[in-house]
Amino acid sequence: MKLTYRGVDYEHNPLAMETIPGETSGMYRGANWQCRYPRHIPVPQPAAELKYRGVLYHTGCPLKVEVGNQHQKCGNAGKQATVTTYQKLGDELAQTHLVHIRYNLERRLQVAKEKGDKDLIQLLEDEAKQLASGLIASR
Repeated sequence: MKLTYRGVDYEHNPLAMETIPGETSGMYRGANWQCRYPRHIPVPQPAAELKYRGVLYHTGCPLKVEVGNQHQKCGNAGKQATVTTYQKLGDELAQTHLVHIRYNLERRLQVAKEKGDKDLIQLLEDEAKQLASGLIASR
């Protein structure tokens, strides 16, 4: 499609994108319309541990890279070892994530106390209570 903008001609080649119909629809000035959303096709990224000039780095999901490394170390120990390793690494990541959330919440609470913002302090204390109750329920 040839278009012109401020006297400059250019070719417009829109990308063909597969869409799916949404639930939202209606009528505007006598014309029916319906929301359409792009169809997302997940493309799994390969996970690998690589080395460049002696420095190790990872591509893809680091959890899958670690599981792959453990699987290579064990040889053909079986699928159960991989599942157990995957589960163990997932638990460790979840614990690390919770530690970071707690640290972030404590830091935000400290800044709010330094500023003397009572409303924000109350909100952050409520968030801490919700975090604590969520942890008890998830165990």
